[in-house]
Amino acid sequence: MPLALILALIAAPAPASPTVGGAPDKPADALVAAKSATDDQDAVRVRLRCIARATGVASDCVVLDETRPGHGFGAAALALMNGATVEPALDQGRPIDTPFEHTIQFTP
Repeated sequence: MPLALILALIAAPAPASPTVGGAPDKPADALVAAKSATDDQDAVRVRLRCIARATGVASDCVVLDETRPGHGFGAAALALMNGATVEPALDQGRPIDTPFEHTIQFTP
């Protein structure tokens, strides 16, 4: 293959994105952003308050807020957090019981 042809192929602009119905395809990152926005709208959030025990276990969790009450997500979040391993707070180097808030997001 002649050198001029190779250089012409290298310097040629990339082909345009295919079109459907006259509109160019969205770039891949725009599709990901659109999917993330849709997923975020469908997501359910449950905000909890728990006690981080000095032993490193979460306990006494209560639901503070949830985006879809009455659908069982609050109960599921409680089941996930009560007994979960957490990092206890330290007071002068010793672990202590400390309340904390945590949000669990359920996505479809």
